[in-house]
Amino acid sequence: MKKNKKVIKSVIILLILIFTICAFVTYKIIKSNNQKRNEVKIQEQKKQELKIQEETKEDILKHYNKYVITEDIIDLYKLDNKKYIKSGSIGKNQILELKDIDITYNDTYLPLATFDGYYIYYEDVNKTEENEELNQRYKNYIPFNENIITTNNTNFYDEDNNLVYSFNQQFDLPIIIKDENRYGVEYNNKLLFINKEDIEKTKENNNTDLTNTKSIAVLNYHFFYDNTLASERKNCDQTICLSTQMFRTHLDYIKNNNIFTPTLEEFEMYLDEKIQLPKSVVITIDDGWRSEQGIAVLEEYQLNATVFLITVYHAEVPFLHSYKYVEYHSHGDNLHNQGDCPSGQGGAIQCKDREYLLNDLKISSEKLGGSKYFCYPFYEYNDYSISILKEAGYRMAFAGGNKRAYIGVDKYQIPRFAIQYNETAADIARYIG
Repeated sequence: MKKNKKVIKSVIILLILIFTICAFVTYKIIKSNNQKRNEVKIQEQKKQELKIQEETKEDILKHYNKYVITEDIIDLYKLDNKKYIKSGSIGKNQILELKDIDITYNDTYLPLATFDGYYIYYEDVNKTEENEELNQRYKNYIPFNENIITTNNTNFYDEDNNLVYSFNQQFDLPIIIKDENRYGVEYNNKLLFINKEDIEKTKENNNTDLTNTKSIAVLNYHFFYDNTLASERKNCDQTICLSTQMFRTHLDYIKNNNIFTPTLEEFEMYLDEKIQLPKSVVITIDDGWRSEQGIAVLEEYQLNATVFLITVYHAEVPFLHSYKYVEYHSHGDNLHNQGDCPSGQGGAIQCKDREYLLNDLKISSEKLGGSKYFCYPFYEYNDYSISILKEAGYRMAFAGGNKRAYIGVDKYQIPRFAIQYNETAADIARYIG
């Protein structure tokens, strides 16, 4: 009996041992399998994470470039305690320069080279190969010795009042343009505008030692010819026919002495005391006949000028936007006829019926893309002429007179120097003063 009990006890112990071993082996197998499954799962997760990271990086790279463009108004960010905080905005269709970085999946906020310390979200911009073509003419203006202090929320607009930048900060900037409801300033190497409602105050500031020019000569040319061609000399025998060779001597003087050539809009702004200019000269050409050679020389010299065109002879004005430096304005549509009125050579603007004149001026302006600057045929005008031009919406009108234009001049009686065939660079220098 005792022996049986011993056997049974031994069997039980053996069974327990076998069970324990089996349980341990099973546990190890299960654990090993679980570890393998976890390792596979972790590897799959890592692969998935890497795939997502690569896809994110690829997506960012689709938007990342040296230059990018905004498709709409976008947010501007600053990095603060590892968080990107909205700190302003950038307007639609603005070209921005990004910093050169090695893109990773983490770079969803791209650092701007345009504004150091600011970022944009990558999906808010698209690539562009274009750099922004900046209009730098304002750098010829003389800044006022006066600054603006903006409010803590500063909005910058372009000339057409489209939002360009918005910052949650205050600025202290020199005034370049004084307009009715806004100031023109330089920011980010651009001429931008800040509305007066965003200005806290203005203050005196020593921005320049240069002074505004006291007067500007307006030169009036007519016809051009090549003096080396006998046929051209013969066919252009009026005193207002100027050889391109002589014209070049005039432009050489202007170019070599760094004399600024304002557009008519800039000239108007000068007369209205909205901008200050260095020594300047306005170049105009009347009629449009035999003007091509003179225009070609102006484009070569990169000097601004205006052709006052008799538009009846140029129905579609196909060349209106062909030139970079020469613009076109109104000499009337069909007002340049002798004998239409009793005085002088009889320029029609002096006496023709009001409706006739308004219609003619409207046609001329439309052909010229909305011109609001006029030149009197034969230099002839009177109070009636001026009243008609004002009613038609013209803002300036040019005559003769052989004297310079000063601030305060009647903008409908702007004098010009009528240039003759034999006038030299020394004469031009005397007119400019």
